[in-house]
Amino acid sequence: MDKIYYDKDADLKYLKDCTVGIIGYGIQGRAQALNLRDSGIEVLVANRADAYKDQAVKDDFKVYEISELAKKSDIILFLIPDQAQSEVYEKFVKKSLNAGNMLIFAHGYSLCYETIRISSDIDVAMLAPRMPGHQIRDSFLGGGGVPAFIDVVQNNSGLALEKLLALSKAVGFTKAGVLQVNYKVETELDLFIEQFLVASIVKSIHTSFHVLVHELGYPAVPTLMELYASGELAEVLKLAARTGIGKVFQKNASPTCQYGIATSFDSIMPADATEKAKRIMENIKNGDFAKKLDKEGSAGYPSVRKLWDVVDTQPLNEAHELINNLFKWNED
Repeated sequence: MDKIYYDKDADLKYLKDCTVGIIGYGIQGRAQALNLRDSGIEVLVANRADAYKDQAVKDDFKVYEISELAKKSDIILFLIPDQAQSEVYEKFVKKSLNAGNMLIFAHGYSLCYETIRISSDIDVAMLAPRMPGHQIRDSFLGGGGVPAFIDVVQNNSGLALEKLLALSKAVGFTKAGVLQVNYKVETELDLFIEQFLVASIVKSIHTSFHVLVHELGYPAVPTLMELYASGELAEVLKLAARTGIGKVFQKNASPTCQYGIATSFDSIMPADATEKAKRIMENIKNGDFAKKLDKEGSAGYPSVRKLWDVVDTQPLNEAHELINNLFKWNED
């Protein structure tokens, strides 16, 4: 296993007199900006004119133009979607960087597929949280942290790792631990999980709801509750993160549940699932997925819109609305 770092391995002195610029005040950007500011780090924010910019202003940040932020920052967290990074970098960031600056990505995608070419006099690193921004912020406020993956890609200053660990500590990641993971490995694993595991879960829920409600006539609200809306499955998976996917069911599920899993385990996935998984990873590694993603993004993500048109059916959304109105715990 690669090395893991904790609070004791990181020193905020490496951020002394450093200005940290955050490009993108979205899901990750807001949480990391607030945590850094609360840790005493000077933080600048850049975001286009949208709801995220409005939120940054509400959070008492002055919102800069990207090129101005790049000129004023020593370390830049590039927290915008993968498909936007190349254009934003070329137009607004590249010419504003100074030798010795540091550029940090929350995902290895642009580095793995070389959509951005960064000069050798810039430190480049990956700091990839394993949780969305909401959990990052809540854990920090509660005195804890969430795990992250890190990697140093270019170390012009000779202090890239030290600065990366200091930044990780300031955001709260070293409370849980930051694991050294090669940026290409992080990219390929992350894309695979999205395309195989997450796709399987969403498809299974959609198919189950259709069969039970539309074909077999079961009522929509209890069906959706049983599928996932009660939060039971989410809690079980949270426990699995601590105890293991097998042990969590052995310790928390009835024999009936365990036997039900056993009867379907070998047959529930299609016979070619293993080969499908291998093909998905092959397309990730050889760049075919990245090429298709570029075309999809340029066309305005028609496949994504089609997906949610299929998944977000009116009966399912109506059931969700009823659940939100019926159960008081949703008020939390």
